Amino acid sequence: MNRKEFVRGCAVALCGSGICCSAKIADADESTDKPGECGSGQASEWKDRTDAARLRFSKLIEIIEARLPEDQRRQILHALGGRCADTYRTTLIDRFRNDIEGFLAEGRRNWMAEATYDKANGTIRIVDKGPSCSCPLVKVGATPASFCDCTLGWQEQTYSEILGRPVKAELEESILRGGTKCVYLIRLT
Repeated sequence: MNRKEFVRGCAVALCGSGICCSAKIADADESTDKPGECGSGQASEWKDRTDAARLRFSKLIEIIEARLPEDQRRQILHALGGRCADTYRTTLIDRFRNDIEGFLAEGRRNWMAEATYDKANGTIRIVDKGPSCSCPLVKVGATPASFCDCTLGWQEQTYSEILGRPVKAELEESILRGGTKCVYLIRLT
């Protein structure tokens, strides 16, 4: 599942609840009055609400940073990333269990600019395609860089389950931490 499919899935859920359908935002016009479709006013409201939610989430991460010791904050964010990975269980994890090459090929087609697996050394290096953070919760310029610990939890949960053994994820470069891209190194343990 790539980011576009994820957003499309969210859009279907939002349309069913009467909230603006994000898949229609790019094509919205004010004359739309069909149920489940958005006019530009609804699209603007949806964008404002998502921006507000991202900002609020960024403030939550700031509070966690200020009130918790670093090791506890990292554990919480790693756990959050692991839970996020669980949302991709059917579409990615179960589909590619024991098929790391298939998973990396899918990633290269959809969200990875590069993916190399060095079986002999037990490492996987991933470079994301996106010019910005791939997490839909991130508000650029507001979300603290410590939130990258969440993606490390996602990486560890996903790769551990696909490979059937524990891994440790490291962040070589991160957009939130001043880099131009996100680069992960996954080590089999």
